Amino acid sequence: MAKGKSDRAGGKPDAADQVLLDLAGDILSEYFFDPDHEDGYKAAIAAFRGGSQAVMDLAEMTIDLDDGECELSIDALRTPTAFRVSIAHPKFTATIEGLWDFDQEELRKSKIVSRTGSAKAIIAGCDAVFEAIEAIDLDDEEIEDLFGALDDESENPRIGDDPGEPPAATALDRGRVKAIAKKLARNPEAGPNDEDAGWLEEMPQVLPVIVDLLIAEAAAVGKQRNDTLLEAYQDLLAQQLEFVRYRQDAGWDWAIRMLSDYQQRLIALGEAKTIPREDWFEMAAAMTHARVPVSEDVKVALASAGLALGDAEPTDDMVGTLRGFLDQMAGMASSPEEVIEGLKSSAAMMPGDLRSFLATEMALSPHLVLRDAVPLMLLDADPAVRRNAALALGQSAHPETLSPAALRRSIAVRNWLPPADRPALDSAIRKARLAGVEIGSWPVPGAVQEFHASMIDGSGAQSLLAVDRAGKKGVFAGLLIRHGEGVVDVWGDSDVPRREIATMLREVKLQSTFAQVSRSYLDLMAQHAIGTAVEAGSVPPDGLLRFAELAGGADWKDRRLDIAAEAERMWQDLAPDARGAEAVAAAFTRGLTWMEDDRIILSWFEDGPAVRDALAGFARNDRAGMMDVVLNRILPATRARWAERFVLMAMWCEGAIDPKYRKRAADLIPVARALTGDVPIPEIPIMTVIAQQTLMAAVSGAW
Repeated sequence: MAKGKSDRAGGKPDAADQVLLDLAGDILSEYFFDPDHEDGYKAAIAAFRGGSQAVMDLAEMTIDLDDGECELSIDALRTPTAFRVSIAHPKFTATIEGLWDFDQEELRKSKIVSRTGSAKAIIAGCDAVFEAIEAIDLDDEEIEDLFGALDDESENPRIGDDPGEPPAATALDRGRVKAIAKKLARNPEAGPNDEDAGWLEEMPQVLPVIVDLLIAEAAAVGKQRNDTLLEAYQDLLAQQLEFVRYRQDAGWDWAIRMLSDYQQRLIALGEAKTIPREDWFEMAAAMTHARVPVSEDVKVALASAGLALGDAEPTDDMVGTLRGFLDQMAGMASSPEEVIEGLKSSAAMMPGDLRSFLATEMALSPHLVLRDAVPLMLLDADPAVRRNAALALGQSAHPETLSPAALRRSIAVRNWLPPADRPALDSAIRKARLAGVEIGSWPVPGAVQEFHASMIDGSGAQSLLAVDRAGKKGVFAGLLIRHGEGVVDVWGDSDVPRREIATMLREVKLQSTFAQVSRSYLDLMAQHAIGTAVEAGSVPPDGLLRFAELAGGADWKDRRLDIAAEAERMWQDLAPDARGAEAVAAAFTRGLTWMEDDRIILSWFEDGPAVRDALAGFARNDRAGMMDVVLNRILPATRARWAERFVLMAMWCEGAIDPKYRKRAADLIPVARALTGDVPIPEIPIMTVIAQQTLMAAVSGAW
């Protein structure tokens, strides 16, 4: 949308002007979304232009807000696409004029004709109107019909009658995506609000809509291009790719197809050269941010398409080109981590062979920052790249080319690699030691460190934080674990102002249930996550090295917990009178009470195609039959996962500093032991709650 100018006497365009222009566009979009409105207007425009009236009244609407009634009106002007939107809010008034593009559904060449009220009141009031317009989807008759259909149990449709994938996005969905992007463009730091974020997560089918809108904005030229709005669409793209990737991880075929379609569209877009190169690269980088798996064939195709976007033809001497690229990167990067982050921005279109080549070039580079980045490539997702990075370290295993810090990091990483990756690295380490390379000292963590850990959510995700706020500036670092998978994300900084640390710590505690925990608990969870990844043949992110240095994890190795043994250990540590039948029943009841009150338990359920298939033959009102299947077939099949969940939750309580949480361990330990033993699932009360939530997720049909 073009930015309009305010012609208020003596007034300069401000944020309130842009909000008003956005709102006018949304009001027109909402009105012309109805095809009857558009057809009616186009049928009447000829007669209107032939008459003497200067304006034609099109529509009026009254919206009830907390501040009172807000009157909205739309008038057509003499030019066929020219419209006026008037807003009479209890705290401000405004009139906006512009040209409506019926094809692109956008208000162009818009301007503020008049306005009254403060900028603050206008922005707050417009946001309330935005929310109200988005909520206007069904009229009273439609709502009555909908509830009537839901109440009609005569047919009792079956679970299996649901489509096998989300329905295609509608024009209304497109309008809401545009509204979310506009709000995000106005306040990028805030991100989507909870309502919008929840809607996006439940609507994976809007991914193609976001892509369409992003491409249209990127293809715009001159004043028609809105870079702030384009950045909002890029942010929504990365977020929506991640939401769809969650469904792919759960086994949904439609999600696999949707992500594949996106990659193929990206390849075609690159070859067509219809958007600027930097915008295309951002779209490719979004897959890296969302951790979307990309096959080697697709990476090759993306690399070719990305290269084709450049103005210059690729040189014949590709090696020279890549060395120039590395020299340029060395000049910009201040740390090995920045080098790797720079490579990650192109990870979705950098085949493994190319990354292996770069590992060798970096190991032999004259730039220390590049050589010191090679140990981080030992944690590449591709086993071939990891092994080639180890071979490259062997080539540079001399005091002149391998720094003590790089050797120290290589030794630490050795214990985080699958066994098949270790021989090449062991050889490089031996060679370096024989050549006289010193082993660098580990950074000494602050003496006043505190550690925090969240409860584990339904996906197995848990956040661990390391904090040091003793001085004016300190450490704020974290890692995200997904139990059953390993470490999935890491972040950290050692130069954070104390006030910012306090703010960030407060914000994360608002998002989930956190408890301050002991150092030993952090060590246990980090090493369990490393061991989980190693057992699966994968590795943690390279950022774990930095976190280990900040948090004092010099001795972390692949030490996956024996879940059954831990359950038995904790059981034996209970007092004898707490292990009796009556005490166990009481513990089940207490645990059920406080866990039902904690919001995170709402995320504990099973979902995915296997659940839908198992319930496909049941009518929706046959809750008893479906509960029987969930309790006796679905949950028993995932018993080991739930056993681990409760063991780790009990250990979280044991590791907490707050006595309130430590007391709860006694309520969880009997559940953990029951699940690692042979107690039937239906006889464990909390598993009945999980079964009910599984059933609710399946019946709701939410994607």
